Amino acid sequence: MREIRWGIVGLGNIARKFATDLALVPNCCLQAVASSSASRSETFAVDFGAKSSYSDYESLFSDPDVDVVYIASLHPLHHSLSIAALQHGKGVLCEKPMGINSREVKEIRAVAQEHSAFLMEALWTRFNPAFEQVVKWVAEGKIGKIRYINASFSFNGLDRGEESRLFNLEKAGGSLLDIGIYPLFLAYQLMGNPNSILASAVVSQQGVDEQLAFILSYTKSQALLYSSFTHDEDMRATICGEEGEIYMNSRWHETPNIKLLRQGKEDNPIFEFVGRGYSYEIEEVNRCLREQRIESPKWTTKNSLELSELMDAIRKQIGVRYSADL
Repeated sequence: MREIRWGIVGLGNIARKFATDLALVPNCCLQAVASSSASRSETFAVDFGAKSSYSDYESLFSDPDVDVVYIASLHPLHHSLSIAALQHGKGVLCEKPMGINSREVKEIRAVAQEHSAFLMEALWTRFNPAFEQVVKWVAEGKIGKIRYINASFSFNGLDRGEESRLFNLEKAGGSLLDIGIYPLFLAYQLMGNPNSILASAVVSQQGVDEQLAFILSYTKSQALLYSSFTHDEDMRATICGEEGEIYMNSRWHETPNIKLLRQGKEDNPIFEFVGRGYSYEIEEVNRCLREQRIESPKWTTKNSLELSELMDAIRKQIGVRYSADL
């Protein structure tokens, strides 16, 4: 089986988690890493066994031994780094959100298509086995027509300060792009695009949404969704249909524990994840590359574009604007 050789750009906390899981996936390797800091790049390479380390991104994108690049930088760099990698013919797995807005996602998508290069947004929840089972239950009609979804994602980040990426407008801070994308993704994945959106937010002095509630309305269905940096909570997700319910335990976006209630009977499978759970999106990318696909059928670039358009609509309602929107 062909070995898939990975590069990682942007070597923060999420990249370390990703690299840890990458080592657990067979028939692939960490070929190269890059950071604007040479010392950070060298340390990361030693820690995770990368064969090459670079102090600039262009060198990694030009490396002929790299097949695919995981973009793990701050949000505002996703657009430029993804395009640069794609223009070098590299596959790209870009951390969510793929772009600050739908314009950026359209531009990234167009470059991927022009160069026939693989592109996928790293919404890792989509590929974990527990979520796959939820999708299967819904597709099989186990709970009938979905009438209600409730999901949230919150944590208390108030102690991180105004200059942290969470609250910094120039770093595209705010709860929607960082964590609100998860409950939005859940409703979109299971019910598609809504007929209308109603959003309300607590906007910080810096101009970002530190707390956000939004309702997606469908034909005879609703999704009540929420994200926040201002408090902790027990993050569960509820999916109710006319013939049954699905419950995803805390923290729902990465839980191995789900429950189906139907006709008085309970199905409560527990999945054992390989590593943290990033391994499943890695396996999906590897499979697509070996099959010479330019996107995953499970989470397409059209899905990413439509999700970004929903986030644009929400931000328009709550008045959060970034420099990339201008």
